[in-house]
Amino acid sequence: MKRLIFLSLTPLLLSAGNLANLLELAEQNHQIEASKHYLEAAKAKESSVTSSYLPSITIGGNYIENSEHNVFSYTRNTTGYAKASLVLYDGGKREALMDQQEAQVKSASYALAATHENVFLNIINQYYSYLNMLSLEESTLQKIEQLEAEQYRLKQYFSVGSATADEVQRIISSVEQAKVDLIDIKNNLAMILNALEYLVGTRVEVEAGSSIAFHIPKEPQTRQDILALEENVNSARADVDVAKSPYLPTIAIEDTYSHYDYNKEYTMGLDKQNTVMLSLQWKIFDFGATSSTKEAAHRNFLAKSSELAYEKSRAKASLNNAQNSYKSALLKIDAAKSRLRAADMTYDLVRKKFQMGIVNNVSYLDALSEKYSAKAGLQSALNDLEYQKAVVLYEMGKEIKGAIQ
Repeated sequence: MKRLIFLSLTPLLLSAGNLANLLELAEQNHQIEASKHYLEAAKAKESSVTSSYLPSITIGGNYIENSEHNVFSYTRNTTGYAKASLVLYDGGKREALMDQQEAQVKSASYALAATHENVFLNIINQYYSYLNMLSLEESTLQKIEQLEAEQYRLKQYFSVGSATADEVQRIISSVEQAKVDLIDIKNNLAMILNALEYLVGTRVEVEAGSSIAFHIPKEPQTRQDILALEENVNSARADVDVAKSPYLPTIAIEDTYSHYDYNKEYTMGLDKQNTVMLSLQWKIFDFGATSSTKEAAHRNFLAKSSELAYEKSRAKASLNNAQNSYKSALLKIDAAKSRLRAADMTYDLVRKKFQMGIVNNVSYLDALSEKYSAKAGLQSALNDLEYQKAVVLYEMGKEIKGAIQ
């Protein structure tokens, strides 16, 4: 595969860059790594919540020394104990917390997938932008070559009085302007490579030839970022149930085994004891703290629901725009092909007339510029079609990576 990069722009190349390879390298993207950490954090928190409602075992002890003692008060007292406890009921808080954490894990998982798709789409955009610039660079180089040849020819004519000074100067000016345009193009190429390095985490060289297999799916799927927002709504709904739980009682059971060492010559006490305790707690008044917490959770749920509705509407509009842009890209290719054919024919005719002295060099330069502009425009239209395919796949909730060829 032809390598499409100038070594003067990137002296150190580390990775080959056809589109499939670029997407593989994107696993190093910091946004993707951050999303992976968020997912693992959500899983760890879910595990923590689940474990917190399993029986817990606590061990402890104390040592007491009194200055005076009698039959009820000992000089020294050492106690050790082991306690097992379990919450039997907490007003539905346990189930709500588990539902909340499950939703957060799902949301983080969808968010990771959405980050992948966003990064992939950005890479595809930069990839085809680079190819567009490369095509423009090639056309500009060919234009410079043609202009320099005409410049040489006109200088020869000028030396024998067959061309005027202003005609020669116009050609020289066009050559210089084309060289300035070439510098701008090279700068743009370097900027795109820098953007790709930022996206994939390493320096790359771009290789042409990649395309996107595409057919318009009959039914769109829900985008990953929308699925993540849906799970955020589910999490907020569960948080409302968590906030309501203090309205109901909490019931717990504890089993404590204690061992006593009184360090005295006589004792009427026990040296060991096992105690089972069933407890109930019910908050009946808290100056409205529970009510305010519940109201805050409910408002947060409403906010998340509104945000979801907005993003769904925006996603629907984005899908319509993407489909229209794809259809437009198809038409632009046909128009670009027609433009190139017309520009080639016009240039050939004007060039012959210019060499015969029938038209001036202004007409010739216009025809030359149109020819190479049309050539670059066709390649740009072809590249834009590939990018629009990726946009449609993204908006329809389809996997982009699997469509790369």
